[in-house]
Amino acid sequence: MLFLLGGYDLEMLTIKELLKQNNIKFIDKNLSWGAKLSEYQDELNFDGTIYGVELEEDITPPKNYKSIDHHNKNSHLPSSLEQVAHILNIKLNRHQQLVSANDTNHIKGMQNLNATYEEIQTIRELDRKAQGVTDKDEELAKKSIKDLNIIYSKTPHFSAICDRVYDKFNNYIVYNDKKIVFYGYKVKDILKYLDTKHIKKDDYYYGGGEFGFVGIAEDKLSKENILNLIEEFNIKEIISYHTFMLPFIFELEDKKEIVSKFEFKPYKDEYNELAYFHKFFKSSMFSKDENENSSFYQFKEKDIPFSISKSKEYKLNLKSVNLRMFKTGVGILSFHIENDTYQDEKDILEINDFGRRIYPEYLDETLKCNLVPNYIEVDGVKEDFHYTKRPTKITLSKIITHFLPKEKIEVAVDDRMFVISFYKNETFAEKLKDDFMSYDKWYEYIYIDGDGITVQNDEMKQELIQKATYPRWQNYKTMYGISKYSFVCLSSSDFTLSHIKTMYFQMFSLLLMVRATILKFSNEVSDIANNIDKKETTDKVNDLYKRYIQFVNNFYFREVTAKDQGLEIYEKALDILNIQRDIKDLDAEIDELHKFVEIKQKKEAEIEAEKTNKKLTDISLYGGILLLASFFTGFFGMNVGSDENFSGYFVYPSILVSIYFGYKYIKREKR
Repeated sequence: MLFLLGGYDLEMLTIKELLKQNNIKFIDKNLSWGAKLSEYQDELNFDGTIYGVELEEDITPPKNYKSIDHHNKNSHLPSSLEQVAHILNIKLNRHQQLVSANDTNHIKGMQNLNATYEEIQTIRELDRKAQGVTDKDEELAKKSIKDLNIIYSKTPHFSAICDRVYDKFNNYIVYNDKKIVFYGYKVKDILKYLDTKHIKKDDYYYGGGEFGFVGIAEDKLSKENILNLIEEFNIKEIISYHTFMLPFIFELEDKKEIVSKFEFKPYKDEYNELAYFHKFFKSSMFSKDENENSSFYQFKEKDIPFSISKSKEYKLNLKSVNLRMFKTGVGILSFHIENDTYQDEKDILEINDFGRRIYPEYLDETLKCNLVPNYIEVDGVKEDFHYTKRPTKITLSKIITHFLPKEKIEVAVDDRMFVISFYKNETFAEKLKDDFMSYDKWYEYIYIDGDGITVQNDEMKQELIQKATYPRWQNYKTMYGISKYSFVCLSSSDFTLSHIKTMYFQMFSLLLMVRATILKFSNEVSDIANNIDKKETTDKVNDLYKRYIQFVNNFYFREVTAKDQGLEIYEKALDILNIQRDIKDLDAEIDELHKFVEIKQKKEAEIEAEKTNKKLTDISLYGGILLLASFFTGFFGMNVGSDENFSGYFVYPSILVSIYFGYKYIKREKR
C-alpha cells in the first residue's frame, strides 16, 4: 500500500508520524490546505492500493485509489487519522485521540474527551504551528478581534483567531479580502444560504459536525461579494431549545393506527451518537426496521409555527414532531421547539412550564386553572383549556389528540410533559459559576417553575438544588440539572446544544420509556392479582414474566456510555427518576406473583393426582365386588347339581349380598 499525504495541519503530521513508526510507505510533498490529487500525478502508477489523504480529486483517480477524508460529503465519517489507524489496525494513544477530536470538532471535540485545559492548549498550539502560523500571525489575530462576532482577519491563518474567540462567541464569521468562514452555525442552514446565493458546491468546504464550519475557498469570491454575503446573512441565533416529551402506553395491535399521521424514519448513522453509546444501547434504540425493539417516526410537516400565551404571546418554531414506539407497548411523542427571539429568564421559564401542559391540574369554582396557559396553538389547532361545565373525566389537550388518537393511548405522566431544555445566557451562566446554590432562578429552571419558586424553605431548597445539579463544567459556565420533570442545560455558549438534541434526547427517551414500562407492568400485576382465581391466570403470569425478562434484557441498562459525563448524568437520572428503586420493587412483585402461580399449579396438580388415585381405588373396589359375585355364582353353579331352580336359591342371593356389602363399604369410604 502507498499513502499520499495532503495539506499540512497537526492531523496530517500525526498521520505521517504514524506511518513512519509502522514502516508504511508514503509520499509527502509538504502541501498546504486545499492540496490536490494532481500534485501526485506521477505517483499514481503504483501497483498496490493507493490511499490519498485529504486530497481534492481534480483529476480522475486510478481504480486502485481510495480516498481518506472527513470533510464535505464525508463529514459523517471518522477523522482521517482514525481511518488510517483502522486500515493499519492500530489503536490510537491519548495524544492521537485528542488530535483526532481536535480535527473533527475543534475544542468541543477535545472537551468531549474530558481534555484538560493544558491538553487543549497544547494541541491547539501544535495545530497552529503545523499550519504555518507564526508569532506575527498570533499578534495580528489579537488585533483583529473586537466585540463583534463578525471579524475581519489581519492574518490569512484564521485558526489563530478561532482559538481566541471560541468561548467568547457562540457563532461567528471570520473573513478577509479573499475568503470567508462561518463557525458555530448549523452547517445545514449555511449550506442552504450559500445555495440561495448560487455559490457552487466545488467552491466551499465544511465539516465539524452539525454546528461546525463552512468556508468558501480562497479567491472564489471577490472582496465585494464577500461583503455582500455578510451583509445579507440573516440566520438567527438560537437562544433556547425546548423538547416536550409525552410517554404513553398502548396496545401493540393499535400501533398502525397510532402512527398513521407519521412517517417511519430508519435510523441514519450519526457518528457522534454511534461513538458515544454502548453497542447494546444502539441495538435497542437505533432502528432501521419498523419491527425492531423500537421504531422512530416523524410528523410529515416540519417548521410549524408554535404559539404559547401566558404573560405574553410566544411565537416559536416547532422544528419537528417525533414519535418513538417501543415493543414494550410504550410510545413517546416529542415536540422539538426553537426560540430565537425571547431572551429573558422569565420567558424561558414560562415557555417550559406552560408549553408542557396537557390538561388542567385542577379547576376552581369558575372552572379556571392558573397553571395552564391562556392557549397553545400549533398546526392550526388551538387549545385554550376553557370549560363551560365541570368535566367528569380527564380530557387531553387538543394539541396531543391532533397527533395521537386519544382512545388508543393512556398517558404515563400527570398533567405535564417531561421537558428537555437548553438555554444560552451569559449573565445567568456567570451567576451560576459564582454560586448556583443561592440563585433561585436556577431552582426554577430545573423544576420548571414558570410562575415563581414553589419551595419556601431555604434548607429544603438547598437540598433539592444540590441533589438536582450536575456541576462538572461549572467553571466553563455550563450547568446541567435533572428533576422528575426535566433535564436542563444552562450555558454561556451553544456548544452543548447538539448534544442536548441528539445524545441526551436518546438517553432520556430510554429513561422515560423504562419508567412508563415499569408503570405498565405494575398495572398488569395489579390486574392479575385482583383476578387471581380465574382459569387463565397462569397463562397471563407466564406471559408477563416472559415479557418482563425481555424488557430487562433489551432496555434496562446500568450504563449506556463509557463517557464520564454521560455515565454520571445517566446514573444521576436513574436515581432521581427512582428507576432503580421501582424496578427492584417490580421485580419483587412479579417474582412473588410467579411463585404464587407455581405453588398454585403444584397444589392443583396434587389435588388432581389425589382425584386420579381415588378413581383408581374405586375402580379396583368395583372390580373386587364383581369378582366376589362371580365367585359365588361359579361356586354354586358347579356344586349344587343340575336342578336350575335349586341353584337359583343360592346364586342370586349371593350376588345381592356381595353388592350390598360392597355398597356399604364405598359409602363408608366416601364419608
